[in-house]
Amino acid sequence: MVPAILLAIVMSAGSLFAQPNNPTSLAGLVLAETPVLDSAPNLAAWRRLHPSERLKAPAYDNEYETQGLWCAASIAEFSLPGDVKATRLAFFYVPAAKPGEALPARQDSGLVRQCRLLALWYEVHDPVNPSGLARSVSTELAASLGSAEEPPRFRRTDGDWGSGYWKPYLVWERANRRTVLAFDPGGNVPDPHARTRLLVIARASPAPRGLSFHWSGDAPKSQPALKERPGITTEELARIARVEKPCAFDDGSNNWQEGLIAFGAKLLRDFPESRWKPWVHLTMARASAARLLLAEPGVDLNGANRPVNPEILRRNAIEYFRLFLDENRETPESGSAWTEAWRLLAGLPPSPIHFACTD
Repeated sequence: MVPAILLAIVMSAGSLFAQPNNPTSLAGLVLAETPVLDSAPNLAAWRRLHPSERLKAPAYDNEYETQGLWCAASIAEFSLPGDVKATRLAFFYVPAAKPGEALPARQDSGLVRQCRLLALWYEVHDPVNPSGLARSVSTELAASLGSAEEPPRFRRTDGDWGSGYWKPYLVWERANRRTVLAFDPGGNVPDPHARTRLLVIARASPAPRGLSFHWSGDAPKSQPALKERPGITTEELARIARVEKPCAFDDGSNNWQEGLIAFGAKLLRDFPESRWKPWVHLTMARASAARLLLAEPGVDLNGANRPVNPEILRRNAIEYFRLFLDENRETPESGSAWTEAWRLLAGLPPSPIHFACTD
């Protein structure tokens, strides 16, 4: 028998993120749902209370939580008074690693159920009266959240694709949450065929934004400087230095990953005791993940060939990330390496690396 106190706690926790019944307005829906961001339930718990919502797998497009850092999105549709039809996407992300926590022992798609809710995105497509709807939503939100800020387009820090053209753009910034109300006209010039949207985006403070690695082929920040020392040959230094220049391996069609992976594997064989070995492991992991990324639908190949062995690339990337983390637990790169390895172990696509070789 479940103790009464425990049962009460479970029921109370469930009520915190149960779907509101018959919301009377878009702002009311937002205010009812967004407190759940404070508890950040995992996807398994969310699905138990929202079994009818459809799931969206992470995709690479200039939309929603664009950089592909999320695990899954749970989607619900609402019909609100005033003939307002809204869509809500609940975005779940890789759980944060605890200090010293080991990676999962093996690949398992079930790991996705551990991803945590960190963002809620609401939208109304082609509203009949966008300015009137924006005013009514902002007034109701302000009554609960206080006054909003309206930063100019060049000071909008969310990193949402196209947000420079959203108007109005109102922000409620709180210690643990950021809420944005905006109207997206569908582009930077008037277009009668564009699909306009009213947006309300609420994110918990830990929600990731931007690139996963900020990697452009430079040496990892924690890597020791390349300089001659007793027992270190000029050849070793030269070859380590070359690993830091991915485009040196490009074949003219942006296929630099294959050349870098082959070169790095030989370097590790030739210099198995190199003091730079951990950072070569990290570069090999990143290059393998970057190559795996090209297997995903919707990714611009930029002239590169689509890989034919994605699962081998996934396994290799995981193994190189493991090796790096075994050797470096307290470096600036360890957090992103852990997160990226966890994604790959969960069967998720790698986070995009915004890097390409150009003339």
